[in-house]
Amino acid sequence: MNFHGIIPPVVTLFDEAGNLDIELNRSYMDQLISRNIDGILLMGSSGEFSSLTTEERKLYVREMIKHINGRVPVMVGVGHTALKEVHELTSYAEEHRADGVLVVNPYYWKLSDEQLYRYYSSVADHTNLQVFIYNIPLLTGQNISVELIKRLVVDHSNIAGIKETVSDFGHLRQVLTEVKKVRSDFRVFSAFDEHLLPAQMIGAAGSINGSAVFAPEISVDLYNSYQKGDLEKAQKNHQMISKLMDIYTYGPTFFTAMKEAVHQRWFDVSAGHRAPCDVFPADLRDKVAALLKNIDMKEGVQ
Repeated sequence: MNFHGIIPPVVTLFDEAGNLDIELNRSYMDQLISRNIDGILLMGSSGEFSSLTTEERKLYVREMIKHINGRVPVMVGVGHTALKEVHELTSYAEEHRADGVLVVNPYYWKLSDEQLYRYYSSVADHTNLQVFIYNIPLLTGQNISVELIKRLVVDHSNIAGIKETVSDFGHLRQVLTEVKKVRSDFRVFSAFDEHLLPAQMIGAAGSINGSAVFAPEISVDLYNSYQKGDLEKAQKNHQMISKLMDIYTYGPTFFTAMKEAVHQRWFDVSAGHRAPCDVFPADLRDKVAALLKNIDMKEGVQ
């Protein structure tokens, strides 16, 4: 399956004790799929992969892929600081019939381009799945260079695309224009919500954006409107998505507010959190409720 369009980087739902709530996560997948998304990313940054053990990640991935059951393509985040763990998680995703993996560059140490080349080459050589590079310098501490991306995609046909979580739109544009010169099938996905429309206008394959985890209809409608040439409708959705970006300011870990929005829209139980992210601003719930109300998304608001 070729990934395209709107692919929510889903949050991972816990019970009130901070444990994985598999059944609630299944219901969450159904809510998203019913709103015509084009794919799902499991275990991205919004999914708190860094807070879960390897066994928890495997359990979650196995159960979610089984439940999604081919209704949409599934990409699995396999990020880790240890390459052996990345190999293990990639093999597990392939075994359980994921359609692709998202691989963040190792965080903690700043690596040279040659070290990063060997890292991504090792992952690509280890799997038959589509491999997507995950560039998020805000959390890794370094930006992946255009020249490195070009070298990787020339040498590895299964490195199929990149998720660009960068504030510098010029970098995203440069990746789109330069990498496609050497691999016309390479797919670039924007990540920041306000980049969705301008990225479409210069040839992005779609978006893996945060607001799609709790308000997928807006992103889906924007993407589809642009594809149909309805720029007026796309612009209105872009303006709405820009308002949704307030949710990134509600606390130090943005997934906490997104998870709250998911619960307020669709579930009648309180959002569960895992320490240390169970500490958050006292007004978080009120801010999320006000945001949802302002965009007329009141389903199940507590």
